[in-house]
Amino acid sequence: MVDDSIAIVNSLEAILGISGYKVDTAYSGSDALRKIHQIDYDLVICDIEMPGLSGLEFLGRVREEFDRNLDVILMTGYLEHDYFIEAIRLGASDFIRKPIDTKHMISFIRELIFRKQNRDEKSEFFGHLDKAAFTFEMPAKKFSKLGVSKVFSNYMRQYFRVGPKVLNELLVCVDEMIYNAYIHGTLNLSVRERALTHEALQDVIDKRMENPEIRERKVTFAFVVDNLQQCIEVCVEDEGDGFDFESWLETIRTEQIHDIEGHGRGLAMLYHLSDEMIFEREGRKVKIKKSLIASDADEGY
Repeated sequence: MVDDSIAIVNSLEAILGISGYKVDTAYSGSDALRKIHQIDYDLVICDIEMPGLSGLEFLGRVREEFDRNLDVILMTGYLEHDYFIEAIRLGASDFIRKPIDTKHMISFIRELIFRKQNRDEKSEFFGHLDKAAFTFEMPAKKFSKLGVSKVFSNYMRQYFRVGPKVLNELLVCVDEMIYNAYIHGTLNLSVRERALTHEALQDVIDKRMENPEIRERKVTFAFVVDNLQQCIEVCVEDEGDGFDFESWLETIRTEQIHDIEGHGRGLAMLYHLSDEMIFEREGRKVKIKKSLIASDADEGY
């Protein structure tokens, strides 16, 4: 419970205690952040309007500093549109209006804890598997790089133990692999076309999509988490023409990333961010392998 009002904190602590919940308290956002670093809480209830670190700023810090999911309920005496949009963007679990309806608050807390228990059970299930494999297939006409990245990120955050640095590097790799499969493999855009303005490029893509053969080309995205080896394999395959990946690999091995032009720079990032990179099917299929274990120095501990 986080609020700069001692009276509100004491009152809500008593109500939640009667309902069977163990409550810890803080009277500022910075104090709450310090405690969250030390204790694994089920959820946090925080006032929006506080001196120093506001509720929205506190929520933003929670989302930045913790790779685990932590439900945050925001309390407010009023909820303007801008507050609401920003809170949703930052990942608020819900809002409680002041004066507080305690029955509604208790009901919603129960629901959130139930959801957390379900997430924890799923995470435990996946954690006990030797391997977990996922495959997604999408046609070009319904392609969404953002959707793929979000699904992948959600799976990794909720069900597997992976630090923020490793996850961020994996997301860079996934974005690049999916982009290459769509732009280069599926649409086969030229260097000149890729250099067009956003509007002009979209016109070219729309024109390509008028071709039924291209519209129905599929991009397959798959990843396998190996809990025994503590590593992940990510694979992306397209139905394009392939490319001379051997020449690109030779360039990547011998030149600095900033000296490489075109989509070779993206391939260079894959090469350097992964532990292993493999091409198959004339370049239409690329696989990377990466350890899920980062050193303490890498993670900033």
